Amino acid sequence: MPITRKHLPLFGLGLIAAWTTLAAGVEADDLEVDRGFLPPGTRGLLSEYSMGALLGAMLTLIAVTLIVVRLSRGQRRELRREVLGLSEGPRFAVVDAMVHCVWRGGEINEDRLARALQIAREAIGMDFSEAHLREAALRADRLIGPGTFWHMRDGMTRGERMVVFNAALSVLLEDGPLTPGDRAMLKSLSRGLRLRRDDLRDLGRLIPQ
Repeated sequence: MPITRKHLPLFGLGLIAAWTTLAAGVEADDLEVDRGFLPPGTRGLLSEYSMGALLGAMLTLIAVTLIVVRLSRGQRRELRREVLGLSEGPRFAVVDAMVHCVWRGGEINEDRLARALQIAREAIGMDFSEAHLREAALRADRLIGPGTFWHMRDGMTRGERMVVFNAALSVLLEDGPLTPGDRAMLKSLSRGLRLRRDDLRDLGRLIPQ
């Protein structure tokens, strides 16, 4: 199997785990470290471990968490593709962005779902049903943050990326002004699409405050 950039996190995890193993072999009293900032109970519990081992363990835990999140996102994206019957590309990106935007207040907003269905039928040219989009929305990532839309970075022109962003914005505006959560969603999406400030400046003037 050829080595690609996708394998780099796994190599990083291996290096961190190796460092943790080496650090764990260092006796705590080999290097005097001030642990006064820790609560008394915690100081006693961790007194047998070196600070290097503890730091390595925390970094390993963070790395494992990030990898698990990334793999989970990839699996959920594959499920959405199967539900929608679309391969990776601009058409899937448009619908995928919209199914992340139909949520409001912890539930699927029916007005947003209807708007997303209308755009999907017109822009994608596929005879989607409401059940298709609802099923895809139920498999959308609920925790939106850095990296959620990074899979959209490659393989699209600037115009195609703007179509994706505008479709998502149209869905979010369907039931009223943007909420702080909606704006955070658009911020994550614009970063995933690598849109520049110049791309969004004129559009921002049209968004109701």
